[in-house]
Amino acid sequence: LFKNPQMQHRPFVRWWWNGDKVEKLELTRELKLLKEAGIGGVEINPIQFPSVTDDLGKPSLQWLSAEWIDMLEHTFTEAKKLGLICDLIVGSGWPFGAEYLEGEERSQVVVIGTKRLEGPMDYETSLFDLFKEADPNFSSIFPGRQMEMLSVKLVPEQLNGLNQVVELSDQINSKTIKFKVPPGKHILYGTVKIAGSMAVINGAPGANGPVLNHYNEAAVKKYLYHMSDTIQQKIGPLSNHIRAFFTDSLEIEGANWCADMAAEFKKRRGYDLMPYLPFTMYKVGSMGNTWDYKYGAVLGTEFNEMIERVRYDFDVTKSELIRERFIKTFTDWCKANKVKSRSQAYGRGYYPLEGTFDIDIPECETWIKYGIGKE
Repeated sequence: LFKNPQMQHRPFVRWWWNGDKVEKLELTRELKLLKEAGIGGVEINPIQFPSVTDDLGKPSLQWLSAEWIDMLEHTFTEAKKLGLICDLIVGSGWPFGAEYLEGEERSQVVVIGTKRLEGPMDYETSLFDLFKEADPNFSSIFPGRQMEMLSVKLVPEQLNGLNQVVELSDQINSKTIKFKVPPGKHILYGTVKIAGSMAVINGAPGANGPVLNHYNEAAVKKYLYHMSDTIQQKIGPLSNHIRAFFTDSLEIEGANWCADMAAEFKKRRGYDLMPYLPFTMYKVGSMGNTWDYKYGAVLGTEFNEMIERVRYDFDVTKSELIRERFIKTFTDWCKANKVKSRSQAYGRGYYPLEGTFDIDIPECETWIKYGIGKE
């Protein structure tokens, strides 16, 4: 049993189609090598071609093009001859997206920009300056992103409640914010929404561009069915060829917004998020990691407790929407196509445990960072 296990019990490998520079003879050769090495199955995974590697003059195929699907069908045929099992990644890279995504279909993040001021004085600033202050240093920026100012507020450096907030948002349309700073130290808060906030990391041609908005159920469903319908129109049911669809890790660089996020928060939590939102936010950068917790006003004890509760409620709301609108949509799509769901079901946006419950084959990725005995 252990010397010669069945194929489904053997190791599986991630099979990168680098730059989708694939040819039938080479695909067949590699599948045979994997079979000879004792491998039981492959995850077909198109990915960006390494920038420092010689491509030997080989052309890249476009994801979901007729030529690409022809290579996919050839792979399925050859794998079946060898008894190898195939999984197929959704899209390419991580998190998935595509050049054709538009508007609300693209990932969105709300971030915060602040300026420290000391009065009394007359002060003027532009929305552009606040955009610069808010701009997060993400690792994979989509060049077509768009910024929108949601609110502008002035608060004292020591903030004990919303009654101390001076609302300046009525000046947003003028693109210039002018006001008198009262005596003492104050903080100006600009709450900024970035639409198209992230580009796919290592996306192959045809599946790079902006990341999908995983909080948008209609966009998720449209993307998934576009993929399966395009392939199955040419080669028939994918259930004849693959074990599972796979989604890579949800490294969404802090994405936290969709068109109805505020409305969903109010419906689920019973109060308005927006007055509190600027004070719940941390400064974030690459991979959505926090790099500054104490950039803004110093919150009084009671107000800080309130803000921590709002922050918790916001995280709960986001996790609920990810599960309902992304995970459920993905697993329902897999069931409709009569294949299993497989996912790296972890990361920001997932419940740590519940995120795996709906997935047929949940997985993660771990590694030793500091050495044996030093973790």
